[in-house]
Order: sequence, then C-alpha cells, then structure tokens
Amino acid sequence: MRDPLRNRTHDAVFLAYHSVADRGPAWSSVPVEQFERHLHLLARWGYRGVGGRELHQLAAGCRPERPWAFLTFDDGFADNATTVAPLLRERGWSALVFVLPPAVDSGAAFDWPEIRPRRDAHPEVMRSLDWPAAEAMAEAGIEFGSHTNRHLHLPALGDDELRDELLDSRRRIMERLGRCDSLAYPFGEWDPRVAAAARDAGYRHAFTLPRQGQATADLLSIPRVAIDHRDDRSRFALKLSPVGRGLLLSPARTWTDTVRRRGYVAAERRPAA
Repeated sequence: MRDPLRNRTHDAVFLAYHSVADRGPAWSSVPVEQFERHLHLLARWGYRGVGGRELHQLAAGCRPERPWAFLTFDDGFADNATTVAPLLRERGWSALVFVLPPAVDSGAAFDWPEIRPRRDAHPEVMRSLDWPAAEAMAEAGIEFGSHTNRHLHLPALGDDELRDELLDSRRRIMERLGRCDSLAYPFGEWDPRVAAAARDAGYRHAFTLPRQGQATADLLSIPRVAIDHRDDRSRFALKLSPVGRGLLLSPARTWTDTVRRRGYVAAERRPAA
C-alpha cells in the first residue's frame, strides 16, 4: 500500500541533515564536497528539492511526475546559510530548516548539554545562524520551522512546559519570518501526547528521527532518514531506495542487518553517476 509519509515510497524521500562543513564533527556534519555529491545524485536520479506546499500535496494523494526530496536541516547551523543555501539556490530547490530562536537571536554557539563536547571541539561550526541570514534564506524560498527553544527531550516535559516550548518558539519564528508551519522534534523524540501538543500549538506537520524504527506516520509524525559523513554513493543510494528506507525504518530491522543482508545489493542497482 502506498503511504508516502512513512518514507517508503518512490514518490518522495525525507532526509535529515544538520551541518555541512569540512571541519565539523563527524556525526553532526557532512563535508561540503560530499553534500554536493548528494545533490548531484538526487538530481541525476530524478529528485527535486521541495518544501511544505509539496508535503501537503503528497499527503492529499498527489503523485509527482518527478520524485520529491524533502531536505531537512536540524538546529539551524550557520553553515546552512553560508554553504547550503547557495547550493540549493543554484538548483532552484527548497528545503526545511529547523531553528532554536534563542540561539538565532545572536548567532550563538549551541548550548544544550548533549552537544557541548562537540561544540567545544568544533566551536567554529557548532553555532547557529542569525536572523538576518534566516530572513535572506526565507526570501530565497527556503522554509523555516521550529526546533523548540531549548532542545529538550519533549516526552519528558510536563504539559505546561511542553506547551510553552512549542508555542513560544513558533511565535518567535512567525514574528521574524512570517510563518512557522513545521516542527522537528528535538532528538527526533515524540509520542502521541507530544504530537497532540504540536497540533494544538498550530503546527501543520512535524518530523521524527527514528532510531528504533517507526511503523506508522501522519502529518505530525513524519519519519526521516538521518544522513551523515559515512554516506558515500552506495550507502546514500540505499537510503534513497524504498526498500532500503523500509528496512532502515522498520522496528524489526537494525541498520547493521540492512547493510549486511540487503544494502549494497540494492544500492548497486542504481544508475551510474
């Protein structure tokens, strides 16, 4: 059965990036040349980078003539403005960037506890873009959504604190950029209570980042495939294939099993670049 929001279809792929930088930490950054290669491969295989309008068309049953790539960028790294935006602009592509308004206020270094070791090791990379950069990107067609204010584990919050994180971050983005329809759950973590709070806060769609698979999806729980420095041509091709994404996002399979048993067989069926 065709279910495009589950990220298993030929019609669309949902990919999660963070930073694009040559000197960034391995798990948060993709080198610039490698990212350019990803864009080249996406275009060669028929994809086009799109945003929120196409997302709702997809959910309504649209079958695009060319497959859509939903390129998402969590945290709002400064290099999303200096490096990613020009590369997307060359192709006329859009993307979704999820920011933390308090960090954007001054282009500050990221400061939640889980990221501090990487920030200390890579201070020039591990920082936010600022509002003038975000405004320029939005004018060029890149869409912005919320990553909340403090990058907390949302399922662990009480109802009031959860509501405040979702409402205030959305309000602040709307005040500067005019709209904020989308949310990326920090750490990709969500549950039905969190999704309901996101809906009540006015978000039209929200993205997860499953680490143990995700069997179902709707507009407030769209699973993405994480992209990192290990994604050479073969591994990236696997993540783009519906079979590879189905195995990767299945609760019954681990990524190790996927690569060992099925991955590179499926990847080598892709056309040569």
